[in-house]
Amino acid sequence: MPGRGRWLAWCWGSFAVSVAVTAVVVAAGFSAASLFVEPLAQLVVFATLPVIRHLRLAGLRGDGRYRTVPAPALSAAMLAVAGPSGVREVTVRVGQVGGFARCFRAGGRTVVLVHERLPVVPEAARFFLAHEAAHLARYDVFRRPAALMTALVCLFDLGAVWPPALIPGVVAVVAVVAVVNRAGERDCDRLAVRWVGLAAAERAFSVVQRAYRRSVRSLFVHPTPAQRLAACRISAEA
Repeated sequence: MPGRGRWLAWCWGSFAVSVAVTAVVVAAGFSAASLFVEPLAQLVVFATLPVIRHLRLAGLRGDGRYRTVPAPALSAAMLAVAGPSGVREVTVRVGQVGGFARCFRAGGRTVVLVHERLPVVPEAARFFLAHEAAHLARYDVFRRPAALMTALVCLFDLGAVWPPALIPGVVAVVAVVAVVNRAGERDCDRLAVRWVGLAAAERAFSVVQRAYRRSVRSLFVHPTPAQRLAACRISAEA
């Protein structure tokens, strides 16, 4: 299924799960029909996020901390893999970036932020940028919020059935978000290895390992560099 089809299936599938869970809770008599306001709120968020992302993208394009650089080869490579997912325009900006590279998307436009020192290690740069292209191809900027909202709707529905379950339910939501995020990062690494090869991944993670600092955020978003590299090696051998 093309990238756009996967995105639509993911978003509407997550909404369908929210509606189904809410319907079961209401039909069982644990709550009134007003509980359906939760999946409706999910639709409102779906409608609001694109506006927020367009404002964010416009801010990044005009942010004086970064400079736009002509990178036709990089733009063409990203469009080749992310074009089927609706990406039509890639703007590359260089500066002090948190991490090595990051991508932001609104509709068919995207901004790729590249750390100003990354070009010094070109082979690692190829892997990091391929990883960001994979995020664009996977529609991760839309899929992650959809997963979070569905998990929250299920949590509140669980609270309507048995209020004490809210506490362990919060833990379960955090766990679900962590699993989705980490699985997404591994899949982006797998796609990057397919596109640029294992040697680039080896070089990239040697750079990451030197700069790696374990944090609470890393526990919920990224596996450790050693785990990611091991997964890349398995993917390359498959």
